[in-house]
Amino acid sequence: MLRHIRKISRIKRWHVMKELTPEVSLSLRLGAGFALILLLMLALGAIGLGRLAEVNRRMEQIVNENNVKVEQAHIMKDALRERSVIMHTISLLSDPFEQNEEFLDFNDHGVAFTTARTKLEGMALDPKEKEILARMRALTVKTQPLVVQAVDKALGGNIEDARELIRKEIIGPQKLIALEINDLLALQKADTENAVAEATQAYSNTRLLMLLLGTAATSLGLAIAFVVIRNARGQAHLLRHQAMYDNLTGLPNRALFSDRLQQAILIGRREKQPFALITMDLDRFKEINDTLGHHAGDRVLQHVANCARASLRESDTVARMGGDEFTVLLATANDLDGAVAAAKKILKALDEPLEISGQKIEIGASLGIAMFPEHGDDPTVLLREADAAMYLAKQTHGGYKVYSKELGQGADDRVALQGELRRAIANNELVLHYQPKIDFGSDRVCGVEALVRWQHPIHGLLPPDKFIPLAEQTGLIKSMTQHILKIALRQCEEWRRAGLDLSVAVNISAINIQDAEFPDQVAKLLKESTVPSSRIELEITETAVMAEPVRAVDCIKRLSALGLQISIDDFGTGYSSMAYLRDLLVAKIKIDKSFVKDMAVNHSDAVIVRSTIELGHNLGLKVIAEGVETEGAWDRLKALGCDDAQGYYMSHPLPSDKFAEWLQQSPWGMKKKKAR
Repeated sequence: MLRHIRKISRIKRWHVMKELTPEVSLSLRLGAGFALILLLMLALGAIGLGRLAEVNRRMEQIVNENNVKVEQAHIMKDALRERSVIMHTISLLSDPFEQNEEFLDFNDHGVAFTTARTKLEGMALDPKEKEILARMRALTVKTQPLVVQAVDKALGGNIEDARELIRKEIIGPQKLIALEINDLLALQKADTENAVAEATQAYSNTRLLMLLLGTAATSLGLAIAFVVIRNARGQAHLLRHQAMYDNLTGLPNRALFSDRLQQAILIGRREKQPFALITMDLDRFKEINDTLGHHAGDRVLQHVANCARASLRESDTVARMGGDEFTVLLATANDLDGAVAAAKKILKALDEPLEISGQKIEIGASLGIAMFPEHGDDPTVLLREADAAMYLAKQTHGGYKVYSKELGQGADDRVALQGELRRAIANNELVLHYQPKIDFGSDRVCGVEALVRWQHPIHGLLPPDKFIPLAEQTGLIKSMTQHILKIALRQCEEWRRAGLDLSVAVNISAINIQDAEFPDQVAKLLKESTVPSSRIELEITETAVMAEPVRAVDCIKRLSALGLQISIDDFGTGYSSMAYLRDLLVAKIKIDKSFVKDMAVNHSDAVIVRSTIELGHNLGLKVIAEGVETEGAWDRLKALGCDDAQGYYMSHPLPSDKFAEWLQQSPWGMKKKKAR
């Protein structure tokens, strides 16, 4: 019975197959073949992707390890350089306090060097790396006692012995250590390149395997294999791209740019063909990052990259060196005019505001230009000189600057002046001159503005515009402001002991008002002084407030909570909104002298002065006019209801002893005023 049933089943299947058309039968067979090929290709894809994933994981591991090694090597290199500089500096100094200060920095860099080397030694190292670190350790062990001996001699006053020891015994081994660090960096670069090559080879092997298996499959199998191969090529290209290009902007990174710059120099030397190098740094990028967040900062960097690329030729190279620093290699710019034209194109492209989250952001940049071979024929020299020009452009807000020998000397002078300024703060070379403020109601002095000067031991009395910008650029403005506040508080204490109740106003930098720690530092100074906080005024420029209003408002509120008087200086020259002026909790506004000076002959200035006085009084603020230089200006301001005034008509800024004489002799001081 069972045998009969099986026979009937076979007969039915035969009839079914017989009834199928050739097309349907072929389709079924192709379907079965496709299913088999698909299974094979899925297996092949899984194997290929697994190998790709393993290679990719290995590549990322190598790159990450090398990045850490490169970072530690740079830390050692920087620490070694700084220790060498400080060691020479100690041998040149004669003041024990300055030597001790430099010695502390010397030890800090030594700790940084040792920590970085120890961290490297604790990582997985190949034999060559171990040999380099072993040689470095041996050199360090050899030179460290000599370095300590040289420093001790310098600290002990044996300057010549210290210099002789440095020149004969220390400089040579330290150069060898620096060379070992360079070898270590070169080794890391070679390891990265080898890893990329291995990954490329692995991808090539995977592609070959897929091609061999794909030849045995149908056209559909070949198509699937092609997709996987294309994916493999994409992965290899992506890894190469990641190693040589910036992920955020898609621009060449520092490594690729360095290679292209070196190639351009070699070609330039051989063909005697000049080219231009431009370095670019964005203005106020940190403020954008801090205020709007890193997402907005990334958008800005991408926008700048696109603008720069669109402004230049295909043969030019735009690279992102890191942060908000960019470089441009103009390989076909044969003269300075071409380089300047390219810089102007970039600046013009950046003139258009970028809109982010409904806000229009002004993006500015500072560019420095250096020419090969006129300004240098070495990559390091060219970059340094372009940077020097760029920093001058940033300082002068000039958009772009071209390097010159005078600029190079100026850069050296600024470095020297920076060191002198640091010592000036420590040596009490900064002095205050006081310009009186006169109350219109009583015609008497009611306070002073403290204006800083630098009593330079060589150059004499320097005005603030000679050193304040440098202090702001280098960060010394923070310690300088505290030093100035201390002097002002001491002077105010002396006046109070003499029976003079005068308020003292001190100018505050935009950097101070954006510093979250500044209010706490001021609170500490007030706590150490007997002067009531209400007798101290902090003058803040309108532009400083509007540079980053949210942070400035918070800082000013904290300062106001200490009982300090806050005044807005140079009012009318910025773009203050009434909302911010109300929120700032200020007590006074100062009309800028540019309006006061010409109000007698300029109707527009007179209208601005009158409107400012009315605005201040309507907001409950006192109004001070600065730059009063004539009796006519005094009378006019008094008629308009201005509260206080200061200017050359009453007195120039005076040192404390001359100011005491002015108090006794001036009709606005203690002397009885004659009727006018």
